[in-house]
Amino acid sequence: HLYWLTSQATYKLRVAMEDWQGRQVFAEYDSFQVEPESDWYRLRLGSYQGNAGDSLSWHNNKAFTTLDRDKDAYTGNCAHYQKGGWWYHMCAHSNLNGVWYRGGHYRSRYQDGVYWAEFHGGSYSLKK
Repeated sequence: HLYWLTSQATYKLRVAMEDWQGRQVFAEYDSFQVEPESDWYRLRLGSYQGNAGDSLSWHNNKAFTTLDRDKDAYTGNCAHYQKGGWWYHMCAHSNLNGVWYRGGHYRSRYQDGVYWAEFHGGSYSLKK
């Protein structure tokens, strides 16, 4: 449904995040579109602005990878290692579909939490 929604008009994307200490940040992209299934729901982003750091542009123009549809450039399946579907490249600089670990910093074999690399790194699971 994201393809249909984002094909109707020009949309911005705003990602609002909060850490476990209550600090709130955001990342905004001046355009946001998801391509149709025939193009593997490829992500299209415009320019970044915000105070969270840009952890999503690295995923721009990437197809959406899931456990059963490996479309990333990594030799393994990033959705398996990072526990959720996302627009992976050689895995991720952000993953908002990962495991929600309580308390922030977590220990795991992989960076599989809900994270935004420019805001606390890949081993910190965001609260919101």
